[in-house]
Amino acid sequence: MYLVDNETNGLIFTLQEKTDDDIPMPAYFRFMALLAFKIFSAEQVDVALLEVGLGGKFDATNVVKSPVVCGISSLGYDHMEILGNTLGEIAGEKAGIFKKGVPAYTAPQPEEAMVALKRRASELGISLQVVDPLKPHQLKDQHLGLQGEHQYENAGLAVALASTWLEKQGHVDRMPLNHTDPLPDQFIRGLSSASLQGRAQIVPDSQVNSEEKDRDSSLVFYLDGAHSPESMEICARWFSHATKEQSQTCSKSR
Repeated sequence: MYLVDNETNGLIFTLQEKTDDDIPMPAYFRFMALLAFKIFSAEQVDVALLEVGLGGKFDATNVVKSPVVCGISSLGYDHMEILGNTLGEIAGEKAGIFKKGVPAYTAPQPEEAMVALKRRASELGISLQVVDPLKPHQLKDQHLGLQGEHQYENAGLAVALASTWLEKQGHVDRMPLNHTDPLPDQFIRGLSSASLQGRAQIVPDSQVNSEEKDRDSSLVFYLDGAHSPESMEICARWFSHATKEQSQTCSKSR
């Protein structure tokens, strides 16, 4: 589902009309979260995935009291001026999305972060499950749509979250049998076709400049929104691997 600009603008104006001196316009990220909830409601979506923007405990998305499932991807040193100076402090803020009675999953974490996550889970009386990265054979010789080795870790977490949602909806027949067997075809189609603009994205200039479409151009843009030391290191590895592949492809075609 893609919303055209007019529809989005209409929702923005509708929300703006609700503001006054007593209810002022919210800050940017809070407004975007509010807009997302409004769009979800207007489009009557079957399921909504809420990605936390900053931290967790006090994030604008953390207003759903009873989510189906919660998950935490690999943590690093990010937004330290707000979340804290140590991985333990940062993980404590991230764990703020956990809810009593709601299943929780996490990607493998450094020990300091894991201690904080488990502590919060214990306080709420919930089980925190650590999800292993997806294994290549589980994709039946297909490749992930999102590039980078770290995406196998994200894919493992995504499968766990999706499986929990399917179980809650009574679709047990569509779930993976276990954590090591090949995935159902629906999962493989989703993971192999997944794309996210600005994340390990490769854009030949012919897609940017229409005048170049009929020319043989060698200019390629490599885009990624990495903004923490950990994600920049991952981005550098991806870029190195991607450019080597590009170079080998060009050499073979000559």
